Amino acid sequence: SYMMVNSSQHAAGQRAQLLLQTLSENDTHCVQFSYFLPGALRVYVRVNGGPLGIPVWNVSGSRGRQWHQVELAVSTFWPNEYQ
Repeated sequence: SYMMVNSSQHAAGQRAQLLLQTLSENDTHCVQFSYFLPGALRVYVRVNGGPLGIPVWNVSGSRGRQWHQVELAVSTFWPNEYQ
């Protein structure tokens, strides 16, 4: 499956947010995604339905006119649920 935000028609400074489904397994999960952006991209982990979450990855600035691949291992062994 995939999720996509096309921000090509939006003004600088506007934000978009994508949320994965809530998970409740205490385990390590692999999150893979591709990005193509001239701005900034941040990945957070939200635990137990709390606020925005803990930053686990970010990139900013121009990375050229190409797609980049990212693979993150997210380990959460203590919360009841996370997103």
